[in-house]
Amino acid sequence: MNKRSVSAGVVVLILVLGITAGYVLGFLTSGRPIVLQAGDYRLLDELKAVLQERYYTDLPSDEELLYGSAKGLTAALGDPWTEYLTPEEISMLQSDLEGTYTGIGVVISKTGDQIVIQTVFPNTPAAKAGLKAGDIILAVDGKTLDQVSVDVVSSMVRGNAGTSVTLEILRDGHTLSFDLKREEVSIPAVTDSKMVTPTVGYIKLMQFYDNKASSEFKSALVQLKGEGMTSLIIDLRDNPGGMLEEARKIVGYFAPAQVVVYEKDKQETKPLKAPGGAKLFEGNVVIWVNGGSASASEIVAGALRDLIGAKLVGEKTFGKGEIQTIEPLSEGAVKVTVAEYLTPNKTALNKVGLAPDVQATATDDAKLLEASLEVFK
Repeated sequence: MNKRSVSAGVVVLILVLGITAGYVLGFLTSGRPIVLQAGDYRLLDELKAVLQERYYTDLPSDEELLYGSAKGLTAALGDPWTEYLTPEEISMLQSDLEGTYTGIGVVISKTGDQIVIQTVFPNTPAAKAGLKAGDIILAVDGKTLDQVSVDVVSSMVRGNAGTSVTLEILRDGHTLSFDLKREEVSIPAVTDSKMVTPTVGYIKLMQFYDNKASSEFKSALVQLKGEGMTSLIIDLRDNPGGMLEEARKIVGYFAPAQVVVYEKDKQETKPLKAPGGAKLFEGNVVIWVNGGSASASEIVAGALRDLIGAKLVGEKTFGKGEIQTIEPLSEGAVKVTVAEYLTPNKTALNKVGLAPDVQATATDDAKLLEASLEVFK
């Protein structure tokens, strides 16, 4: 895998119904390289010997213990975004970044104690079977989901193409059963685009998927301009981020060749500019945001506010202002934080987020639209 700049923050789990690396894991915050000498492994050998002798049941495989040791090394940094990824996790991350999965084609979330289907994508196994947004998943293959996290449900539902999964669904007080066959599904980055008034367009960007977010956004933008759009709403609610390069291209449609973001690492603060070319839109822009708008979403929102005066409507964003790269290892890879990002006006976002220009309940589309139309007046 090549080194990639990633700005993935809060991961929206999309079920598309779907060590030797001690010498290359990076640097401590002081810049001192992490170097493990041969004698440093004595503690691990001693620990493994005690576990083999005294642990009450069978130990995991040597491979699993090795991966666990690597995860412990990155966890010691205290940075939740820097982590060792096993080969399987790397494959899943690559799928997440590309928006391509093996599954059934839904987005799920947790509401209270319930696992709820948030979105059903068209032309997927879920859509063909009749699953609907708002359906509550009670069980997967007969296993109930009491006190089960979204992560666990994700692993239960994903599988190989051609295999089957059975979901027990609660809908309008009735329990229904759905048998679905998993397929390769490509999830769109732009999940909705339309005119909401004769002059105001709306584009929903779900995630900054590699090699598709910017092109899909451009197509939607051009289409809406052709329908008479003079003002634009960009919906980045619950968009957790994705590829920094995709965010850079999208900002370039509004502010070509301008600084999109500053990357601040241990040595310097350097600008990252949007591509040059013709400006595709010159009207007023409103961006809908909430606490699930993170990372690349915050880069786009912050850049467009600083560069073209876009207004943010909704609730404060997540505040994920760090950039990671993926460094391949002999087994798996390490996702490591390499820089903090600042907006074009050099506003820091990490652990702070972006405050909206107009506060509005982010779950109420009607209120958000009303507030946006006031901004456009």
